[in-house]
Amino acid sequence: MAARGQVRMTPDEAQRIRAQDAAGRLDHDDPEVRRVLEEANRISVRAHVYGRDAAARRTTRASLLVVAGGAALYAGGLALHFLLLRH
Repeated sequence: MAARGQVRMTPDEAQRIRAQDAAGRLDHDDPEVRRVLEEANRISVRAHVYGRDAAARRTTRASLLVVAGGAALYAGGLALHFLLLRH
């Protein structure tokens, strides 16, 4: 995680760093290079899973909340149906 005042790399920068690593141009013996590469991998995965920008992440989060709410409502309705069916 980036410290306060420290600028995080963008997903495009992370992709370029990963491409350099895939081409074998990075020295894995240097701890600072390993740290930057780990950060690039982390940012690339987050961008892929949650979206590349804040708006895409909000949309993903909202979609997950709607789906979870619908599933809870369905399960609650199903449980209520079977509870009322017994009486």
